[in-house]
This record gives sequence, C-alpha cells and structure tokens, in this order.
Amino acid sequence: MPAITFPELRAQGSPLDASPAALGPLRRSEGTDVDPVELRQRVTEDGYLYLPGMLDRSAVLAARQDVLCRLAAVDGALAADTDPEAGIPGSRPATRILSDLALASPPLQRVLYDGRLPAFYTHFFGENVRHFDFTWLRAVYPGTGTLPHGDSVFMNRGTPHLMTVWIPLGDVSFDLGGLMILEKSHRLDNIRREYGSRDVDTYCASDDESANENAGWTGYISENPAQLQRELGLRWLTGEFTAGDVVTFPIHTLHASLDNTSACIRLSADIRYQPASEPADPRWIGPEPTAHGPLSKQAMIC
Repeated sequence: MPAITFPELRAQGSPLDASPAALGPLRRSEGTDVDPVELRQRVTEDGYLYLPGMLDRSAVLAARQDVLCRLAAVDGALAADTDPEAGIPGSRPATRILSDLALASPPLQRVLYDGRLPAFYTHFFGENVRHFDFTWLRAVYPGTGTLPHGDSVFMNRGTPHLMTVWIPLGDVSFDLGGLMILEKSHRLDNIRREYGSRDVDTYCASDDESANENAGWTGYISENPAQLQRELGLRWLTGEFTAGDVVTFPIHTLHASLDNTSACIRLSADIRYQPASEPADPRWIGPEPTAHGPLSKQAMIC
C-alpha cells in the first residue's frame, strides 16, 4: 500500500496523532465478485471492507440531490438563496439523523436497498439477506463528528452476523470529515466482553437510579478518539471518499468520524444487512421501528 501523507485531522476538537503507528489509510478491497470466503476472511482479519466505486456514482449523486432538495424545504436547514446541492448550512440545523426524510426519498431508497447492495450481501453471506427498515441518513454540519463506538451496544438483540454499511452521499474530502475505523479493534476480547456485551436500552429494575450502570449512557466507548487510540495502541484508519464508495464492517468494530472542518454539510447514510434466516433486532424493523424510544427499553436485575 503506498504511503499517504495526511493533513492535520481533528476528531472531537483535538488533532489526531498523524504518525504511521497511529494513523493510516483504509485497505482497498477491489472487486465485489471475489470468493465470498475470501471476503469474509478479510473481515475477520481487518474488521472491515473498503469497497471503492462499488455503487453507481450517478445514482448516488442523484440520491444526494434529492435529499438536499428535501432538506431545503426544512425551515433554516440550508442557507436561503443558495443552491441546495452546495449543502450550505442555514441558521437552524436540521436534526442529525433524518430517518423520515430517507424514507421519503425514492432515489436514496433505490441506492440503499435495490440492486448492487443486496446482491453483494447475498454473495457475501451465501444466502438470502434482509436489511433493517430504519435508515440512518446523517446530515453532519460543520463541527465535531461522531464519537467512537461499536454498533453491538445499539443493535445486539438479533443475530451477531450483522454488517453495517457506510455510504458517503457525495465526495467526502478530509475537511468534510468522513468515517474512521479503529484497526483490528473487533479482535479485542476484553472490549467485546465488557463494552460490547452491553445494551444501551437496558435499565436496572431497581428504583435507585444510581445503581443503574446505563442511566444516561449514550453507548459511546470514549469521548476522546485520540486518547482511545493511545490507550488501545491501534491505528485510526481513514481516507477521502468519492460517491459510489462503500465501507462495511461487523458490529464489534470500533469506529467514529472526523470533525467537519468545512463550511458545508456532509451527507452519509449507514444501514444494516444480515442473513434473512437469522433473527433481526426488533428495535430496527417493521413499518415504525421503535429505535431507542421508550418502547425499546428492557428492565434487568442489577
């Protein structure tokens, strides 16, 4: 893999260590028709697959255009009298996750749930697949990115054979702040046993909230990506992305995103695919998924 020189990258307001031992590029996996056994082995080894150009670029850009036109109709979400495709923030930022807007966008639904993605995961799993019905459409305004976490704590009531799919909706330069993966973090048995086995929607049956280890817990493993990298001794992996790229990874891979240091909104979508024969987390399926609302809470004996 050729060496890459990174600019100063920031996460949660702090610069990341740019030394080769702390920061590196994602490993490219070209060709989605590779033997599925080899693809699964790459995931076992690396904790992710980076698939440049997997999706049709024109279809992704059409989905982006549709999303931004719909976002422009949200009062204050985009700057008035500007081209929606520029993604210039308005005076009243929209909510960060736009699941309802995602459902209303046929071009986005086609990119995420028709054609190449379901075909790829059928190939990857070697059987019929299903996806979650909830779509995480993210509008990341200038500012800090997503905190480090693994998806297991948010969606571990179904099969463990669940793959997250991260899709940039447009070209994402370093200053827009794309995804970053903590290299081989899925192999850390202590993290899987302790952090990864928790469920953000459980609570202690006791009335004593001080006894509830999940009281007010957001599910993030750290508020400081740079410090987490130092503590675990693993590299953050990231890059610049183009429309059509896909990154996919299992539920125990720790990941986050860079800060958006640009003047524009960064759009992305993340969705989930799994074998259709295995149980799906009930929080994220059906016509009206309960997500992390009150109906998803479960009591536990503490």
